[in-house]
Amino acid sequence: MARIKRRRRVRCKLQCEVVQPNQRPIPARLVSLSEGGFAIITTVGLVQGESIRVLIKPDHGGTPIRVSGIVWNEAETSPVSTSSRLHRLGCVVSEPPPAYLAILDRLDPPTARPQPVPIAVPLQRPAAAEPGAEVDLPRSRELQPPPKREPEETLPYFRVRMKQIGGPRTRILTLRARSASHAEQLALDELASICSDAAGWGVLHIARVGGGRA
Repeated sequence: MARIKRRRRVRCKLQCEVVQPNQRPIPARLVSLSEGGFAIITTVGLVQGESIRVLIKPDHGGTPIRVSGIVWNEAETSPVSTSSRLHRLGCVVSEPPPAYLAILDRLDPPTARPQPVPIAVPLQRPAAAEPGAEVDLPRSRELQPPPKREPEETLPYFRVRMKQIGGPRTRILTLRARSASHAEQLALDELASICSDAAGWGVLHIARVGGGRA
C-alpha cells in the first residue's frame, strides 16, 4: 500500500540477518530506517508482497531486534568487490516493536529537529455598540470538520513504470492513488525513500490497472 504521510527516515549501516523458516539466517545490511519501514541489502531476492523477518543487530551491542514486514519493492544492486548478486529490498512495517523505534530515536533524536515557536497575537477589544443597535451574536470559533477523504482501500490501482536516466535499469511500482498524477508523486516519493539515486530516475508510463471504486 502507498503511504501518503511522510515519516522521518534515516540512513544507517547496521548488520542484520534475514530469517526464513527451516533455513540458516542470511547476512544482510540495514541501510535505511523509518517509522513505517526499512531497506536492506542482501543476497536473497524476494518479490513485492512477500513477508520478511529480519534480525537487527544494534551497533552498540545488546539483544538483536526481531521485526517482521512486507516487501514493498526489490531492485538489484551493482556490487563492486564481490561477484555475488545483491538485492535491495524496501520493506513496510505496520506495527514496529518498541526496540525498533528506539533505534530510530537514537539515530534521529526527536529533540534534534526544530520545534515551531508560538507567536503571541494581541487581543483587540470589541467596539462598543451604539444605543439601540442590534448586537451580533459571537460566532463559534470551532472549525468545521474537514471533508472525509476516500478510504485508501477504495482507491484504484495504478502501475507506474520508471527507468534509470542514461542506464538500463527499470522499476515497476503498483500502488493505490486518486489519479495518475497522484500515483506519479507517490511513486517518486517512495523511490526517494529507498534509493540514494532517485534523482536519476524518470517516469515512463502510468496505467490504471483496476481495483477500488471507479
